[in-house]
Amino acid sequence: MPALSGIFGVVAGLVLLAAPASARIWAGPVDINEACGQQYGGGWKASLDGGSAYDWSCVNSAGAHKSINVDAYCSQKYGNAAYADPQGGGAYDWGCYWR
Repeated sequence: MPALSGIFGVVAGLVLLAAPASARIWAGPVDINEACGQQYGGGWKASLDGGSAYDWSCVNSAGAHKSINVDAYCSQKYGNAAYADPQGGGAYDWGCYWR
């Protein structure tokens, strides 16, 4: 029996290692156009300059570009404990989660 309990101990340890340290909770989607308006005003719209999550910027009618703080958007939209995660890294993969 001691060998059997040792095996269970090893299996239990591996299960604990495989479990995430803390499960994140979905807060909601990211609307990049809304983030631009929230951060810079109504004259700013989202502009995608590539294919990754970090290729977004805000642009105005004069063509000026500014960066987007997606964490700030999530925090303002869903509460201070919310944060942004680009999930898969694609341009449309952004999501907001609660800590």
